[in-house]
Amino acid sequence: MKTIVLTLPLLSMLLFSGCATRVVQDGISYEALSKKEIAHLVLISRASLKNSLQKKLISRAEYRFALRNEPSVRIQYRGDRFGTASILWRTPVRVLEFRYDEDLTDEIIRKCSFSTYSVPKHERGEIKPDKSIKGR
Repeated sequence: MKTIVLTLPLLSMLLFSGCATRVVQDGISYEALSKKEIAHLVLISRASLKNSLQKKLISRAEYRFALRNEPSVRIQYRGDRFGTASILWRTPVRVLEFRYDEDLTDEIIRKCSFSTYSVPKHERGEIKPDKSIKGR
């Protein structure tokens, strides 16, 4: 199977240009998620990050980074609006990734996982504090 990588600017361009919401993978056409459905996945990922912050799984700086920056969205379809979606933020120090499987349109997606992994030391940077966002 091939993975289709859609960044939010590319996705916005496709949706606003009037293209049909269909994708072709391995020669099969599937109905793609709408912009609203993808935004919902990002929204629930950010809400879950707040929970991860409270459990001290991520730092406050990583949480702020995810609030200020749009994630990379990757979707691998196996059916109409069905498959695996990856919502990923690459901070200067770690990668924060949510993975959703199966029906990607439910309010509560039963198969969800969260993982983090380190960025190689030679590629690391510093997460700068954002003074403009109070309380986050």
